Amino acid sequence: MHNKRLFWQIFLAALLIIVSSIAVASWYGTYVIRSFHYQEMQSDIEDRAILLRPHINQLLSTDKSHLQEFCRETGRAATTRITVIAGDGTVLADSNEDPSQMDRHDSRPEIQTAATGKVGAILRFSKTLGQNMLYVAIPLQTDKPQNGVLRLSVSSTALDAVFSSLRKKLLFGLFLIALIAAGVSYYQARRISNPLEEMKRGAARLAEGDTEHPIIVNDENIPREMAELSQSLNNMAGQVNGRIKIISQQRNELEAVFSSMTEGVLAIGLDHTIIHLNRAAADLFHINHQAVQGLVFEGIIRNRVLQKFVYDSLRGDTTVIEDLSLLLSGQRVTLRAHAHPLNDGENKRMGSLIVLNNQTRINQLENMRQDFVANVSHELKTPITAIRGYVETLLDGAMENSEDAEKFLKIIHRQGSRLDAIVDDLLSLARIENTAKENKMVLKQEYLCPILEAAVQTCSVAAELKKIRITIQCTSDIKATVNQPMLEQAIINLLTNAVTCSPENSEIKLEVTKEEHPDHDETIRISIQDHGPGISSEHQKRIFERFYRCDKARSRAHGGTGLGLAIVKHIASCHNGTVEIISQPGHGALFSLILPTTQE
Repeated sequence: MHNKRLFWQIFLAALLIIVSSIAVASWYGTYVIRSFHYQEMQSDIEDRAILLRPHINQLLSTDKSHLQEFCRETGRAATTRITVIAGDGTVLADSNEDPSQMDRHDSRPEIQTAATGKVGAILRFSKTLGQNMLYVAIPLQTDKPQNGVLRLSVSSTALDAVFSSLRKKLLFGLFLIALIAAGVSYYQARRISNPLEEMKRGAARLAEGDTEHPIIVNDENIPREMAELSQSLNNMAGQVNGRIKIISQQRNELEAVFSSMTEGVLAIGLDHTIIHLNRAAADLFHINHQAVQGLVFEGIIRNRVLQKFVYDSLRGDTTVIEDLSLLLSGQRVTLRAHAHPLNDGENKRMGSLIVLNNQTRINQLENMRQDFVANVSHELKTPITAIRGYVETLLDGAMENSEDAEKFLKIIHRQGSRLDAIVDDLLSLARIENTAKENKMVLKQEYLCPILEAAVQTCSVAAELKKIRITIQCTSDIKATVNQPMLEQAIINLLTNAVTCSPENSEIKLEVTKEEHPDHDETIRISIQDHGPGISSEHQKRIFERFYRCDKARSRAHGGTGLGLAIVKHIASCHNGTVEIISQPGHGALFSLILPTTQE
């Protein structure tokens, strides 16, 4: 059903009522006036008939031959048609027509009424005269009304003309009044509807969430009910605004708490739809936490292990804790999942609250810790075992043989040096990690050539023993923001590794180049190329791990600690750089230290 605007309902209804009332009043007034005038005319004609009746009766009783002439003369003088009808309806005389040519009038209503002794009156159209006539008939003899009737008639044309003119004037007046009424109705309808429309617009703004702008009704003459309604809407808007602010604040606080949580929080309804998902959970599953709310859980997170856990939590009424091993984006992830029943304000079950704690990094760190402890223990145990063994040998009597004693003491000295080197490298790693963690590393713009030359000078003795040539290719103007001692240590470690692995009479090439990149700032590449046995691809992924060795027997034979490349990697990270390796078995290895020229 189509609802019309209040303005049109008020305007059209008021206009229709006013016009209808005026029209009905005009019609009724016209009818009353017309009836009054016709009644007065009827009384006048009746009086005339009563005055003529004695003369007519006298002529009927004495000289009927003069009756027609009397009627004609009298009728002309009084501008009234006079007709005398016998008891059988025969016309005896008529002031306007020849009686002999006229029909019988016994069927006329006014004649029949007069024949009963009453006054008969009627207004009808006369076919003889061709106009409306008012007929009034009275009995000629009151004691014997059936013996004859005297009828007088007068034309109503003049009166009809008067009433026709009156009707035209009334219609014109009605039109003018209708125009005035339309204007007044329009003004009143607009006056009533405008405040309501303003309140409607205010209510629409309130429904859209705009609770800051009150509903202002400017007309001070509006009804009290409208003013109270406007005030009530404003009060309601104020209350809604206050509640919305409280709810928004609580929602923002809750959202901030959920967003800042490192654990993933997932609220699932009984219909398996996602009620809420925080950022940590969204990042864990690589989804948009806002776009998935209201969607079915199974269609978003398609992991059978987690789906089964959610099913079990929704079926049960107790807290469930379980460690889940999931494969997400090609990586194995370990999650400690807590599922709690989720109830609404009326303590009715509405779903489950799933809290996911990513244990993957913790497990990795634990594994690294265990590996580190095992490796350190192993690396330390080997020289300690050797030292203890040779000391016991000396104590058992080997000291009596000077040659054996000297040999064993040299071995003990070498193993002690190895222990010292392991401890120094461990301390260096700890120092580098602590410096990077606390942002204490001082970086300055330094020329790289002097740093490379100092590192080569440090390794020159070991290189000369194996007749290895170390060449440097570096322009004197190359600078970078670095920590000079740490960078020098990283290059020394790489050179020491290259010297150790290279055969005699070979060459190690140390080169520094600038590289420009379209998407970020230029970098410095420090490359060290050796001609050693090379490193296979399966070892290249782990070569920078602590205590990792490609050939453990060969590394221990050369006195390596297994920490040199790990130190290089940490130094590169402290400079916001990286370290790379390119190698094939039998073709040597190319280690590259890539550093930004400037630090932000």
